[in-house]
Amino acid sequence: MLKLLKIKKARNQKDTDDIISEVEEVAKEIEQETEETLPPIKLFISVDQLFLLNEKDEERESQAKMFLKSKEKAQRDETVYLKFVEKFEKSFSKLGNENKECPHCRREYTSMPVEVKKCLGCSNAFFKTKRPQDGMTVLVREDNREVMSMQWENIKKAELIERTDMNQLEKIRLELEQKYGTRQTIYNAHFLVVRKHVAKALLSGRFRLYSSLIYYMAEHDRYRKDFAQALTYYFYLYYLQLNGASNSVVFGDRVSVNVRTIKRISNLLKMVQLLTTDCEEIFIHSIEKLSAFDTENLPYSINETYAHLLKTFEKLEGREIIIPAVEESTKAKSFRLQR
Repeated sequence: MLKLLKIKKARNQKDTDDIISEVEEVAKEIEQETEETLPPIKLFISVDQLFLLNEKDEERESQAKMFLKSKEKAQRDETVYLKFVEKFEKSFSKLGNENKECPHCRREYTSMPVEVKKCLGCSNAFFKTKRPQDGMTVLVREDNREVMSMQWENIKKAELIERTDMNQLEKIRLELEQKYGTRQTIYNAHFLVVRKHVAKALLSGRFRLYSSLIYYMAEHDRYRKDFAQALTYYFYLYYLQLNGASNSVVFGDRVSVNVRTIKRISNLLKMVQLLTTDCEEIFIHSIEKLSAFDTENLPYSINETYAHLLKTFEKLEGREIIIPAVEESTKAKSFRLQR
């Protein structure tokens, strides 16, 4: 609730300074409350919205070009990206063992207990679960509980565009199998549909639709366990959403980043046991590599977006600094020196 100020006529300069200070404090509260109440940017789209991309509109295309990069993408150093590929491969390695043995000291158990808070051999805790890589029931160290949970979370089925014709996707899937001679999923077919519309959305100035298509591409990469690539897309999506990507051939819509985007980034980083504070290089790399836009024409720069990301994840990652309230009795008492 915002405070209402009753401003009285100042008796002296100190009173005036106090009033100005209090007004500035309330102004900050108003700004913060406005930020928190911004509606989340829409993320999901339906096939109906894709039909709009078949309409030719030269005026929209001309306006859209003002936001797009004019130069071809330069060759980029992929070192930072490849490091994250290795980190994700390591974080998705198989955990636990299926031999009814303590994952710490290898003490054998006659049956797999659901949960052991204290192993009879080494006094360490472990629990029983299924492993996402092969479906085997295994015993896993307690300190790997969150990583195991995130391994499962990050291979959940990818989101599909709403009201997608599943029969059409099945037809595309079969064509892919015939073309490549390998097993294909319905999500591989969906990815082709999405990719076909990305350039159209971009060139027609439907930037919010374009950002949603980026989300579906990220979902496809996450589901097929290309976690590093998925993370770069989610970072790019955060950048587009914070900048208020609009279908009106503009940026700057007053919206907040969709909570699903934040959750996807959070789950991937938890699995690899990193914080957003560890991701400055990969964040900048992601935007510079993927962005189709001239950053000078957008409200937030890459560095400003990264700073916003850190602030957003401050509480989620336990980095928020909470200053305890000072008891009245413990406050320092004022005193005056006497001769």
